[in-house]
Amino acid sequence: MEKENHVKVLMMCALAICLNVAVGSLMTQLHMPFLYLDAIGTIFIAFNFQMKYAVLTGLCTNLLLAVLFGPLAIPFSLVSMTVAIVASLCARKGMTYKKAVITGILLAAIGALVSAPIRVILFGGYEGLQRKPSDLLVISLQASGRKLLIAAYWGAFTDSFFDKIISSVFVVWLSQRPQLKRYFTQQKNT
Repeated sequence: MEKENHVKVLMMCALAICLNVAVGSLMTQLHMPFLYLDAIGTIFIAFNFQMKYAVLTGLCTNLLLAVLFGPLAIPFSLVSMTVAIVASLCARKGMTYKKAVITGILLAAIGALVSAPIRVILFGGYEGLQRKPSDLLVISLQASGRKLLIAAYWGAFTDSFFDKIISSVFVVWLSQRPQLKRYFTQQKNT
């Protein structure tokens, strides 16, 4: 029975990886500022299953992105794994909408700590290959005398602030759907 549950959770992880890539790619193509939704599957797994599954989901998402779109996605797997760890730790005693908002803020703040050095090394402190509104913040902070790493941090934080809050709240809403609640109840009872 335990092996069967493990396989079911791995299947959920695979679906979460596909969700991350599909929705994240759609948001990128739509040029949605401050909304990526590319970690929604990872957050879902982190809120509902063990941390190891969430970390695996985050890592595999970036590996799949690297296969589909190029190797620049690989360094950002550190950010995805950080999101998985923080979300898992925040969800240990259950998740409410209020906790989801706080978790989203923490995900943005801690994720930006990991993302900023990667942005500096790969893109000179900016968001990436496409110009985003947060790049203006990075330029402004640098012009005001802030160090590049500090400017990159605030750019990364600004980029992910609303995204991580919306993703976390949506995952709580999704997890409370009767169909999924029934599934999780069955998993806990076996």
